[in-house]
Amino acid sequence: MMMQKQEQVHRILEGDSIKRRGFFEAILVLLFLLTVMAFFLSVCVGVAGSSVQTVVDSLIHYDSSSTMHHVIRELRIPRALGAILVGAALSVAGAIMQVVGDNPLADTGLLGINAGAGFMVSLAMVFFSSVSFLGVMGFSVFGAAIGTVLTYGFSGASKKRITPVRLILAGSAVSAFLTALSQGISLCFGTSKDLSYWQSGSLSGLRWNQVMITAPWILLGLLLGGGISSGLTILSMGDETAVSLGAPVQRLRLIGIITTLLLAGTSVSLAGGISFLGLIVPHIMRKIMGGEYSKVIPASVFCGAIIMLLADVVGRMLNAPYDTPVGALVSVIGLPFFLGLTYKKRGEKKSE
Repeated sequence: MMMQKQEQVHRILEGDSIKRRGFFEAILVLLFLLTVMAFFLSVCVGVAGSSVQTVVDSLIHYDSSSTMHHVIRELRIPRALGAILVGAALSVAGAIMQVVGDNPLADTGLLGINAGAGFMVSLAMVFFSSVSFLGVMGFSVFGAAIGTVLTYGFSGASKKRITPVRLILAGSAVSAFLTALSQGISLCFGTSKDLSYWQSGSLSGLRWNQVMITAPWILLGLLLGGGISSGLTILSMGDETAVSLGAPVQRLRLIGIITTLLLAGTSVSLAGGISFLGLIVPHIMRKIMGGEYSKVIPASVFCGAIIMLLADVVGRMLNAPYDTPVGALVSVIGLPFFLGLTYKKRGEKKSE
């Protein structure tokens, strides 16, 4: 059994990589081009509408007297860039969590991480209303850590009784508890309207300063995820195999957890709680790219960005001139996907 797993790792890291390198590169190029197209579509769509030429002119030949140029540069472009950052961050965070936690159903929204981040942001909005956006982001990352600790604590991780289903149930309970606390605080202090819209996952109102503050931290998280991608490939084969191959299992898990908290916390501070994206994208990319995480991680970056951009476009068109929260649209796609995975895992367990 051990030899079979070692051969599988060797095939993934070397044999399959060499044979399919051209395929991987072609897919990455395609995803990049689709991301660029989705970006321009997102910037062009709005109540006033605009053309690609107008977007290009606003970037190259900005006219301060043009209302459309101002809308594109100051409102739509930051929003589109925010969608790219959030989509990439949540997708990579999900891919890392599914390996580090040995749970194919892992997602920041399902394990209490988003709820923990949202809880701390609600506290910051009420008790530290003058705090800067960087401070809000710090609160969000700290809250993500609290949500993670509570979820793993209630799931029995300390007694090594943890299972994917137990973890999801614990995450659901923690999410419900922290969300209820957040709503209670917001109702008591009169911030419920702003908080409820933000918690539903929205890119509306993003500005350049928010994007510029979160971008370096999200990029750092993406680089950390890429840096441990080869280790994640080995770790995905199981702890026993990883140890036999000399992989630093505990260090990989620690870096993976820190990276996940950084990506999830900054994303929540930027766009609120968005669930299921980190579940959907890694599964799709593994189907296409295979089990090599040095390919899955970059592909997830682009795929997550594309889904977020398109979901935001649909959200603006669905009930124009009002915005439909992007988190709600992603959940409409993600919930059936999650239920399908749960059913599949249950069938696999019965067959064993």
